[in-house]
Amino acid sequence: MKPSPTIITGSVLWTPAADHVIDLAAGDAPALEFPALKPIDLTETHGIEITLQRLEEMAAAYDPAIEMASLNLDHNYGGPSLGWCERIWLQDGALWVCYTDLDPATVELVRTKRYTRRSAEIALSHPVTGGWYFTGCALLGNARPAVAGLPPVTLCRPQYVLTPRKETPMEPEPTPPIGEAALVATLQAQVAEGEQALATVLRQSAELAVKDRLAELGARVTPPMAKLAKPLLVELLAARTPATVKLQDDPTKPATDISIAERILEILAAVPAVEALTAGRLADEERQAAAITGGVSEERRRELDAKYAFTTTAFGFRGN
Repeated sequence: MKPSPTIITGSVLWTPAADHVIDLAAGDAPALEFPALKPIDLTETHGIEITLQRLEEMAAAYDPAIEMASLNLDHNYGGPSLGWCERIWLQDGALWVCYTDLDPATVELVRTKRYTRRSAEIALSHPVTGGWYFTGCALLGNARPAVAGLPPVTLCRPQYVLTPRKETPMEPEPTPPIGEAALVATLQAQVAEGEQALATVLRQSAELAVKDRLAELGARVTPPMAKLAKPLLVELLAARTPATVKLQDDPTKPATDISIAERILEILAAVPAVEALTAGRLADEERQAAAITGGVSEERRRELDAKYAFTTTAFGFRGN
């Protein structure tokens, strides 16, 4: 009996900033390339820790002749494969995959952004290789990634890249030789451009992650608290190297590196939810702001009274 694969659902950052929707020329066969996994501790959710060594193990062990990883939607193991993994490799500390022979309907789902998340499937003890092996990948639509918001992984809406593949590629035009100084300048410019693109992607991803995490805290975070916390959290999460501090939460155990951003979110999560008395203050602030900008209409006043359980007097506002 073939062992069931371990499903790892998540998103990573190393995706191009450009729009992934492209026009394919007639006769082109699209390929799907994206990062599927990066090092992360999933002990609590999946009972495993994915290390860089494990990613290197899977990249070295992958052989389509042994088992070719298939593509599916939402971990649907029945029916035909929607694509086949041609190769996998390590890039920027992540495990990248390349799928070819794609189902046309699946290509359209990716093109129209109906399926923009991914979930890796791995065998922890493959019957042939005996170790970790990348067995497949599912594209996710509404399903939420299981590793959302865990530093240093910052979730975003991943952008898949459809790159045209031709059966008979044309030979590139030869380029004239350039001097050593010009070559160094060109390489430096390319490195700077790549770093800028990566910084842009990291910041966009951090902004989306902070927005989602603060929204999850709900009434525990008031608008003034969110206004102060958001720029700080974005800066912490957008850093290429996550900011940490050594803390000893348990006196019986040695100090460990703690993510500053994660600890801030834990503190905010421990704040009690806003109660009705706080709502009164929020109502006063909204009314005062409205008075400064020209007052509130009678209809808006009735909405505020109903929302915050206040009544209106001739001299101002008072609580019921």
